[in-house]
Amino acid sequence: MAQRVFTKDTMLDLVVNIIPLGILAFFIGLFVLAGPFSWDPLYSTLMLGIIGGSFVLLTVLTYFSAIAIEGDAIASEEAGRAAHAEEKPGVEDTSETAGTESPEGTPSVTGDDAESDDRAESADSDDGEHEQVF
Repeated sequence: MAQRVFTKDTMLDLVVNIIPLGILAFFIGLFVLAGPFSWDPLYSTLMLGIIGGSFVLLTVLTYFSAIAIEGDAIASEEAGRAAHAEEKPGVEDTSETAGTESPEGTPSVTGDDAESDDRAESADSDDGEHEQVF
C-alpha cells in the first residue's frame, strides 16, 4: 500500500489555504461556465487572469507549506526519538536508594551521604536535640 504524502495533521493545517482555493475555483467556474457578464476580451481576460493567477500562486504556496510542515514534523519526531533513546551519562536510578540512612539509623531527608551534609555536624551536637531542615 502506498504511503500517504501528507498526514491528517498536515491537511488540517492546510485547510486555511484549501478553503480559499475552493472559493477561487468556484468563481472561475462561475465566470467561465455561467457567464453572468458579457464577454469583453480585455476585462474578462484581466478578471480571469487575476483570479486564475491567484489560484495558481495559492496552490503553489499551499504545496510548499505542506512540504515544510511535514518536514518539520518528521524532524521533530526524529529529534524526540533520539532524545528518548539517548541515556544521560552519570545519572543513576535512585528509586531504591532514596531512603538512605544516616549514621543515627534514621532515613536522611535528601538521600545524600551524611558526611557531605551540613546537618551531620549538627547531629553530633552535645545537647542531643536534632534540627530537621527542609
